[in-house]
Amino acid sequence: MPPAPADGAGDPQPAGAQVLRALDMLECLAGHVIDGLPNKDLAAAMRCPPPYVTRTAAVLIARGWVEKDPSTERFRLTPRFGRLAFRVMADFDRAKNALEQLQRNYLMSH
Repeated sequence: MPPAPADGAGDPQPAGAQVLRALDMLECLAGHVIDGLPNKDLAAAMRCPPPYVTRTAAVLIARGWVEKDPSTERFRLTPRFGRLAFRVMADFDRAKNALEQLQRNYLMSH
């Protein structure tokens, strides 16, 4: 008897594999922001069956990370992904400025 689906949607892989697949999808789509990718190309790039791509995309669409272009049926990243990248870069800038200030303070006091 086959194991029961781990996510209740017919995917027998453990939750960790599903998370990795979602991250793989985001990485694949990051190189195709304008045109997106069709399901079969994503399946090939992610090395998984097309139904897994469909389920993974459904979760990412529900969370606002991916969208499906209704005219082309291709998946692409939403602006939410870009906003996250900008937040990360802004945090690096804040950290850099704080370290530079710390360095100035240290050099002035010694």
